[in-house]
Amino acid sequence: MSRRGITGVVTAVFLGWAAVAFGGVSFIYPAPNAWVENSNHLILKLNSTEVTGVRIGVNGVVSDLLVVGSPEYRRAFQDFLIVQPVWDRGRNEVTVETFIGKSRAETAQASVYFAPGAKASDIPPEFKANSFHQPDLEARCVGCHDMAPSSDKSLSTLAKENPCIGCHRKMLDVKFVHGPAGTYSCGYCHKEKATPKYVVTKREAPLCNECHGDKAAEFAKRKYIHGPIAGGMCEVCHDSHGSANYGQLKAPINELCLSCHESIKKTPHVVRTTTGAGHPVSGAKDPSAPKTGREMSCISCHNPHAGDARYFFVNNSEDRLLLCQMCHNK
Repeated sequence: MSRRGITGVVTAVFLGWAAVAFGGVSFIYPAPNAWVENSNHLILKLNSTEVTGVRIGVNGVVSDLLVVGSPEYRRAFQDFLIVQPVWDRGRNEVTVETFIGKSRAETAQASVYFAPGAKASDIPPEFKANSFHQPDLEARCVGCHDMAPSSDKSLSTLAKENPCIGCHRKMLDVKFVHGPAGTYSCGYCHKEKATPKYVVTKREAPLCNECHGDKAAEFAKRKYIHGPIAGGMCEVCHDSHGSANYGQLKAPINELCLSCHESIKKTPHVVRTTTGAGHPVSGAKDPSAPKTGREMSCISCHNPHAGDARYFFVNNSEDRLLLCQMCHNK
């Protein structure tokens, strides 16, 4: 099925109380008409021990039938189901169909708004912020999870002791993991006493610079500072936990840069060659850094943080020919 639907890996959790008779599917997280920044979990309570299969659709893309009626499943997980959704940006119409044998038992629907990195003011008013760590929701998890860990456990850097990893391990299954996340130092940023619980009370540059103050001081010395840096918006480009891209970037370098600098991909860049094309920005080895083996990209010529040249040239010279001569030195 399309990536826009539900991923094929299904996880279930055991929640320690007796199942009840059929009473309609409950959307535990996200709640109906909620907005979320991540696509980590869709948690459903089926409210029936008779349901044998579930089919989930997101904006019309429907999953295969998920089998939840085997004796082994019921003994372990009762009537709960967790899947990892792949939300579309913006509004997502979620449909859950339950089956008893080959017969459809119920269809339940909910709307979820997915807005990674957005501010509350950017969200349509009908969608409300959603946090899982509320007392009534946490009470459903105590059969398997320690929902009131001690301070020692919360600050432990050992995976087997960390209370967060059981549900949030997947965010670390990436190539480049941010140091605090990789050492399970969740409690440094996420505060148990915050409201809502575990919210990050300090974000962006004020938080990042507690560790990266040397970088902030270095950038401040430069004549020109790139807009996101000047605004203290580290999370525009970097994922605070980790990603598949070097530097925990949220997307490959050129894709990330061109998401703001869209005009660059519409016209020849820097020069027009005899073929009518501009200077390459990808598809070749980067001659400015031959020892790295990296591919040419926007950062071959431009410093993404700050510099002493107007266009953040990496050699900090306003003379464009000197920049060219870094590679074209004949």
